[in-house]
Amino acid sequence: MKKKLSLLLALTVVFGLTVPSVVPYAQAASTDTTTTNSSTNSTVQPPTNEDTGTDPDLDTGEDPELDPAMLAEAEAMISYGDQLDAIAVYEERAVDTYNKYRYVTSANRKQAYSALTYTVIPNYTKFLAGLKQIKPESVQLAKIHANYIKATSLHLEAMTLFKKYVSSPKLDVSILNKANKKVDAGMAALNSYKKALDAYGAQFN
Repeated sequence: MKKKLSLLLALTVVFGLTVPSVVPYAQAASTDTTTTNSSTNSTVQPPTNEDTGTDPDLDTGEDPELDPAMLAEAEAMISYGDQLDAIAVYEERAVDTYNKYRYVTSANRKQAYSALTYTVIPNYTKFLAGLKQIKPESVQLAKIHANYIKATSLHLEAMTLFKKYVSSPKLDVSILNKANKKVDAGMAALNSYKKALDAYGAQFN
């Protein structure tokens, strides 16, 4: 009879959410508006009597309504996403390999054990280590990130238990049940993380 470990991890979770695309003002202000005449060597000159200091429609490249605190939060979000992107490969490699062995039989038990030992757990351990090294610049984002670390830690514990489960020809269902409880707890933490991150990102919409 086939045994199943219901591990439902989200791959590259941040990119699976509605994360706002925040464009830095430096990019928005870098548009080239120079006007040239391709048929002559002359360039269009501005009127000599234009008073740029009193023109209310003049675009100075600055937004007087820009909230510095909001800008800092947006920059923290961008930095956070970049840091997650840098370690996402470890999560993807671990979960993709794990998902090949979600159903274990006597025929694939040894292959599952080898995959867990040499690919899944080492890569997921690197992913967790990378998450712990990330220190979000925003206090609010740091609190949200803590739930991602918690979820990943629980899932790594589940993977370790699953490795123990497949290590013996006599599959012990009690170990599988313990692993699934870790999975459930990890998913609860992951869902809290995703919900909080969605709410955090909504302020930039």
